Amino acid sequence: MKKLISILLALVTVLSLGLVSFSVGAAVPEGLPSYFEADMLYAHAVEDSAETEAWHHWQHADSYHDYDEYDLRDLGLTPGEGVSKEKYFFLPSSVKGSVVILNTFSSDVKIGDTTIPAGKTAEVSFTNGKTYTVTVGSKTEELKFMSSTAEAAIFINNPDADGSGTDLFTYLSLDKENSAKATGAIVDDEGNVDNTPIKKIKGRGNTTWDKNKKPFNVTYDSAVSIDGMEKTKKLSFLANYQDSSLIRNRFLQDLSDAVGMPYASDSRFADFYINGEYLGSYQITQKVDIGKNNLIPEIKDDTHLNTDGSLKAEFPFLVEIDAGANDTDYHTYSSVAHCNLTVKGPELDNGDPNYDAVLDFVRNKFDAMHKAICSDASNMGELVDIDSLSKILIINELSKNWDVSISSLYFTYKQDTDGNWKFFASPVWDYDNSLGNATGVVRQLASMGVKDYEEPTGWWVMYKPGNGSGKTSKYTTLGYAARNATVMDYCAQIWFDEFLPALNAFNESGTADGELLSKDYYYNVLEGSAAMNYEMGWLLTTGTWICDHSNLQNGSFDYTAKKYVPDTNITYYDINSFKDQYQYTIDWLNSRAAWLSEQYAPAYKGTITPPSTTLYLGDADLDGTVNVKDATVIQKAVAKTVTLSADAGLCANVDGDETVTVKDATAVQKFVAKIETGYKIGEVIE
Repeated sequence: MKKLISILLALVTVLSLGLVSFSVGAAVPEGLPSYFEADMLYAHAVEDSAETEAWHHWQHADSYHDYDEYDLRDLGLTPGEGVSKEKYFFLPSSVKGSVVILNTFSSDVKIGDTTIPAGKTAEVSFTNGKTYTVTVGSKTEELKFMSSTAEAAIFINNPDADGSGTDLFTYLSLDKENSAKATGAIVDDEGNVDNTPIKKIKGRGNTTWDKNKKPFNVTYDSAVSIDGMEKTKKLSFLANYQDSSLIRNRFLQDLSDAVGMPYASDSRFADFYINGEYLGSYQITQKVDIGKNNLIPEIKDDTHLNTDGSLKAEFPFLVEIDAGANDTDYHTYSSVAHCNLTVKGPELDNGDPNYDAVLDFVRNKFDAMHKAICSDASNMGELVDIDSLSKILIINELSKNWDVSISSLYFTYKQDTDGNWKFFASPVWDYDNSLGNATGVVRQLASMGVKDYEEPTGWWVMYKPGNGSGKTSKYTTLGYAARNATVMDYCAQIWFDEFLPALNAFNESGTADGELLSKDYYYNVLEGSAAMNYEMGWLLTTGTWICDHSNLQNGSFDYTAKKYVPDTNITYYDINSFKDQYQYTIDWLNSRAAWLSEQYAPAYKGTITPPSTTLYLGDADLDGTVNVKDATVIQKAVAKTVTLSADAGLCANVDGDETVTVKDATAVQKFVAKIETGYKIGEVIE
């Protein structure tokens, strides 16, 4: 499709008449974002000439983007060292193969063989990852184009966030409580654009807020949809700074949706830009909030009140177990459960006539539920939905979430389908320190008697202590649930009936529909976005809190013996490779699921049968993906150190000569290296 050759006619006309000189601080012609500067190149994310918000300026990458002055000093580096020689266009997935570039230099700019006149635009073709020579007057620079694969891109613009000329990112970074309005654009991977203004953007998070890759909460003027998401006004922009695979939060949120948990936050991967500057790969997800067009629409600011303003005898609310609650939060303390309870809705201001009464109501209801879980009371099911309680327990156990029952554990109190008031354990939130990612605190782990926290084996939730003092604080609400016979029996049933089928679908290749998509779908939409994210300067390894991802003893579940079978060999991963970081997460997850299957098997009342497997040519280890591990399996089979099953042998026989040889392993290696083989490797075997 032929793209626009000149954007914003007003700009071109004014320049041609000589009425505007592009110098720093000069007024920008009407129609262009006011953050535009002279002596800059800007790439447009969409083809629509009327769209004015979705612009990205070229920029340097910075290998030490997230290092402060003390980190640099400790490494013997100086500020500016590590900033790339070349400049980059980090382009969203809506840009494919060619891009319209605006030149605000006072002289012509040449990129490769394409000339962009001063003050005008030109369509520039590019190859992803290739570096081009840029000529500006008598000077030259190097420019590298990188193109994303993410589901969307988000542009938010405000060069004067505080009314004193402070740009938006700087202003927001000064204080998490700072907020501002903005303009912007939401652009999906097909170039469809939504220019809904932003009512408010501000910082979010606790420990993650202290990182240089900042997370944000964003409220739009009206409900928006990002690449097919359910429309909502309030979104959280998760930086996933501590998760080098970028997948942990989304996977567990989508898994909760797949197994039928209420209020599962929908999300998309997106590249994020403020005032044209690329900030990195983000997960844009429905914010945990109440009200119309939000995640929990049944609860509103006034649903606790009768028509005369008095407090209802029963009313819905959303509460978070929140160790970090402070004086600015609307919260109470449960001396029974030994935890802070932050009320997220209805959220009352101090001085409201019902301020204390609502807190008392929330605390009393929560205490009653907690006591019932502790004692496995006969009326427990009348106080809490056993299904959602068991599912959130499994999600925390499956992921070995470090923060389990300490923070970001939500309970929604509402009526069930029969009109009975009870707690529902949902929504699922905040899982970056999970799935083998965090090291934990050695001293605390030792006091719990947990020696295998980083490994995919061993129970976890029942050992994680609360924040109180004394013997009674040892177990959290979910810790008691993990010791509750009724809950654990229920967990065994839903593990095999609901969780394993969802995980099996996740491990299939090509699933792009439903609540939980396939692992290769997530990888494909992340691959290009992650490449830009880490090229720009966000590190794949982020400090001592993150555990060693370089090796793992994986395992599988023997459906006949109903036993967990650890691999005889250790699998090794390149910690500087996004592909390997992602694969480590998937392998850890599947090994963890295999171990849990052994634990839940004795209590399961049904028949445990292996899943029907779709066979892919080259997938010798039958994990649903063709990669270098399959070549290794084939080589071992040739050396007769492993024996292939009938299905594995069919997949391993790539050349179809009925004998598995080293030629088959070589073909798989070529496929992984993206070298043409002539075989249908990776395709379904009919």
